[in-house]
Amino acid sequence: MGITVELTRVGPEAARSAIAGDEWPDPETREGESFGAFCSLDKAWGAIQWLLGAAGCPVDPVLGTPFLEDGSFDYAPPGVLTAEEVTRASAFLGALDFDTLADFADEDAMDEDSVYPTGLDRQGAEELRDHYADVRAFYEAAARAQQWVLTLMR
Repeated sequence: MGITVELTRVGPEAARSAIAGDEWPDPETREGESFGAFCSLDKAWGAIQWLLGAAGCPVDPVLGTPFLEDGSFDYAPPGVLTAEEVTRASAFLGALDFDTLADFADEDAMDEDSVYPTGLDRQGAEELRDHYADVRAFYEAAARAQQWVLTLMR
């Protein structure tokens, strides 16, 4: 099965409600059509997070800043990025194409840090291309709408 990460775009009030522990928002949809309010990184999240850290991303667009740390969680507390952090992430991601990101793949260093999937070299990083495109589009839309992002590890 494995651990996955999900990102949700929300307005500031919905984010504050989640942070307070009141209610986790559902992604907003229109008549059966999701318009990018939700993004699943599946099991690629660890590798993408590691590569973005190696590339110098100024915020963590994968896990955000943890909150609700006193609760009981299967893996880790949920995270949040404010509209300002979303804008910074979007700008960074927009300026970093996948080929440049994949050049940061370092099989030995990633294995030493226990990054999944293991054995990921530059060629193996190709399997992350579609997930990275989804993350870029997700953050671009969130920044344009001045939304916050909630992260959840399952």
